[in-house]
Amino acid sequence: MDDFADCLAESRDVASVVFPDGTIRRSFAMGDSYVLPSTPSCRAWDASLAPFRSAIDSVVEEFARCLSAEMGSFLMQPLLTGRSNSEAVTWNTVYEVVSGREYLDHFHSYHKIVDGKEKKTMEFHVDQGLFLAFTPGWIRGVDGFVGISKGFYVRDSVGSEYELMLDESDDLVIMIGDGVNQVINSKLTKDKSIKSLHVTPHALSLNTQQDLTLSRLWFGRMMLLPKDAFVSSSDDTTFGQIRQNVIQHFSTNNNSVLGIGCSSSQLQIGLHGISSSRDLQECAEDELFCWFKCMPLADYGLTATTCSERSLKLQCANPRDQVSDGAMHGDFYPACTNSTNPVTDYPLIEQQDNLTCPDLWEEFVTTEDEYDHMVELTVAGGAETHFMWSLTDDNKIKARLVHNNVFGWLAMGFAGPDGGHNGMLGGQILLATPYRTENYSPVTGLDTSNEPSIGTYIIDANNTAFRHWQDPIETDEAFATVASFESSDCSTAISFESSHINGREFNTNGTDEMIWAGNSVDYYMGYHGPLSRMRFTIDWKSGKVTTSSILEEESHEESQSDQTLTDNESTISIEEVASDLASTDGKPSSVDAAEIVSGAPSNNILIWVIWVLVAGIGVFV
Repeated sequence: MDDFADCLAESRDVASVVFPDGTIRRSFAMGDSYVLPSTPSCRAWDASLAPFRSAIDSVVEEFARCLSAEMGSFLMQPLLTGRSNSEAVTWNTVYEVVSGREYLDHFHSYHKIVDGKEKKTMEFHVDQGLFLAFTPGWIRGVDGFVGISKGFYVRDSVGSEYELMLDESDDLVIMIGDGVNQVINSKLTKDKSIKSLHVTPHALSLNTQQDLTLSRLWFGRMMLLPKDAFVSSSDDTTFGQIRQNVIQHFSTNNNSVLGIGCSSSQLQIGLHGISSSRDLQECAEDELFCWFKCMPLADYGLTATTCSERSLKLQCANPRDQVSDGAMHGDFYPACTNSTNPVTDYPLIEQQDNLTCPDLWEEFVTTEDEYDHMVELTVAGGAETHFMWSLTDDNKIKARLVHNNVFGWLAMGFAGPDGGHNGMLGGQILLATPYRTENYSPVTGLDTSNEPSIGTYIIDANNTAFRHWQDPIETDEAFATVASFESSDCSTAISFESSHINGREFNTNGTDEMIWAGNSVDYYMGYHGPLSRMRFTIDWKSGKVTTSSILEEESHEESQSDQTLTDNESTISIEEVASDLASTDGKPSSVDAAEIVSGAPSNNILIWVIWVLVAGIGVFV
């Protein structure tokens, strides 16, 4: 699980969900085959996945054998019928159903830093599939395993609810899904009241993490019903078609899929099912589901018929003409295109050397200048980040932001006046880039023939994509801000000394709401990710910093919970890995001190199954 957490921290465009109580979940999903990001931690995780998943295979297979033996004489045959390559197919035992190896593995990381005690993270629901095999939630901190997570609840067949108390001796838990109603419960020929298996409603309620470096790590395997098997109520619709319809629904927002093969009045699919009433985005005719929300077509000069009139498709696309189903982060918008190009990562820039960089960090953080205050602004799972500052005799802020990752871009400044998109919209910032931003293109990225630069910018009030605000501010006030940056093959820093940014004065006698963010993976000025940004309030004189626990943009909601820190205390907030420029041989390479900004150049797992079948109640966990 440690390798998984590290891989997740290094990865971009990871599936992310924000739950009603403020919990953020980031996930990897994989079937029999999978492709992980090509990062050092992901490669390390990949090496350990094979034995882990093989152990899961063995447990699932043995469980299926035992369940077949226990239930076999009570079940009519065949359990399922279907058709594969025009040939009739039957499944006569539970073991045969499972042996087809149709499953979905999910690795989840949960962070809850918003206080939402009145709400569960996930309300009671049941999952599709035959059964779910999952590990107890691990609480993991900066030093590794901390303990087993609490807050997992089940409901028995008479409606009573219990918290399932798991501990470190429990390696894998088996929980029955809605698939047993089609394969087992509907096929019982005798002793139905005794042998009928209880489909287990379950819920999750996570506590707000006071230590924001903590995350809850979880693995689950959903055993799916065979894709070629017919749904019991239909002789020509297969479970595979239903799953494909659900996937297609997310892309087209077509209501026709709702209710087909659903387990209840709410469509529940996947691991910890998705509720049709909330998560399946239903957009109006003049909107398109894109970038996790319904985007009005009129905002992009389109109507519901514009694309079809041009013999083109209306799709959620990015400037590189790659199309998304709408549930992806990035520079996406409604567009007329017949492209079928899948979304791909930007070219990855050279990353840290994990052998040499850890030893160079302390040297990079150390500076000849002395500062009165320093706080850590590290995000849970992200690269270590510190902010240090002093008030000068002429009432200016002399400061340095230090980030332990390479340099794609690094920024810091005032949060926007309305606080939109976690303070980004309208924010006034200092932005350091490895190449000047002139000639920037969202298709090709920064012009790598340019020199590096640091400048003042104002983030667009409506759009966060860099192409909307790529020109540095060229005013006397902007030129009056003096700033520089440092970069190495390992780390990046911004330094400045000023009474303002773009003319907006620092409130040196009070507090300011600030933001920082960075990107360490590409030269496309892309999304910083959730582990490399923070919004915080700073009291310049006292040294107190209050972090804003912010929901991901995917939720498109404002929800905050504050935590106050003092000098040298650890601060954190949920966001992703940041920053990148390669310079020398791993040693800090400083830019000439005190550059003018405004765009000026500056240089064996042993698994035991626990499953409890309370015969009279029918709870199966």
